[in-house]
Amino acid sequence: MSWLYKFLLDVIEKKDFCTQCHCTTCGATEFRATLISKLKIYSKIPNITKLSKTNEKKRFIAPMYLDLEKELQRKIVNEISDELRKLTDDQISRLEELKRDFPVLRCLFVEFENSSDYLYSLLVGTPAGIYLKGMIEHHKNEY
Repeated sequence: MSWLYKFLLDVIEKKDFCTQCHCTTCGATEFRATLISKLKIYSKIPNITKLSKTNEKKRFIAPMYLDLEKELQRKIVNEISDELRKLTDDQISRLEELKRDFPVLRCLFVEFENSSDYLYSLLVGTPAGIYLKGMIEHHKNEY
């Protein structure tokens, strides 16, 4: 079981992270920044000690993916794609089943929406790729 799946399950089961995409109250910042902090590349982010911020609950609220340089964003997408390729159909179904209101996987993909086509190219033929393709198609049909 990959660390990403364990992390997403933990987020759902503990019910203490907001995973509402574009939440107008908190922006799902704890979830988004904590996700970035779990990546191997996190420790290689230049000036990470200055960029990292936590809130009163000692949870990460920065750095945010979109605040990082484009080259670093590409490396983050490459690394997260490695983890997403490990997700099975059953695992994705389980994540969806447990968190119907604000699906955690949807929130994860929205975090990388500026690179969704590139991320999809890395996930083609995988269950996560199928999920992302559905999100991309839905977005195109809505807008």
